[in-house]
Amino acid sequence: MSNITFVYCFSKKLSANEEQYAVILELLGESINLLSQQFNYKIITDEYTYDDVSKFTDNIEIVDTDSFVFIDDFKVYLLPKLLENEIIVDPDIFIKRKLDIRLHPSLIFDYKDSPNNDWYTENLDKLKGTALYSRIKSAGEIPFVPNIGFFKMDNLELRREFCEDYYEYRSEIVEKFKDDPNQFNLLLCQYLLGVFLHEKNYPYFSVRSVNTGKVYVHLAGPQKYEKLNRQKSVI
Repeated sequence: MSNITFVYCFSKKLSANEEQYAVILELLGESINLLSQQFNYKIITDEYTYDDVSKFTDNIEIVDTDSFVFIDDFKVYLLPKLLENEIIVDPDIFIKRKLDIRLHPSLIFDYKDSPNNDWYTENLDKLKGTALYSRIKSAGEIPFVPNIGFFKMDNLELRREFCEDYYEYRSEIVEKFKDDPNQFNLLLCQYLLGVFLHEKNYPYFSVRSVNTGKVYVHLAGPQKYEKLNRQKSVI
């Protein structure tokens, strides 16, 4: 096995509803079944979720997620805590063959996404009047948004500046949009990270740039929803 350890950060608390959680839990099991044939892994979770994931491994760490609101709060929290050989991985990524992956650039992420996709643009205007909106607009057209299905940030300057801005913008959004702050999750984390990469010349490694679909698959949202709809039809 490779000395890389993949880290699943997984919490029932951050799921939108019970049905969605059941699907993601099933995907986590499928992801682990494939990944464990090639790599070491561990799960970081909370006391609410431990019983559901304990069947997958004994290598589990429990953390306090009570302050987490956004889906990516868990990932940002873990960034400075990862060991040198650890990389965050999403539960909807299926690794079928040995990955070509490099551990030492400033940033590791999955793939370059288009900033013009609906999941970034549809909620942007709702953020008008916030510091995050001003930051995004002042950056202008950015070349790509890094999808963080894989995620690691070893550059201390980048990590410090990114985390500081993330928590500053997060605080304002939570205060202004108490009913549904998570609608801005992708803008707060992934899009903001794209702005950082556009503003400064940090070296990065995109996993998909050297690994084809024969090596691994990251399910798109509609693919996960299809599984959810199939479950609903059975109930």
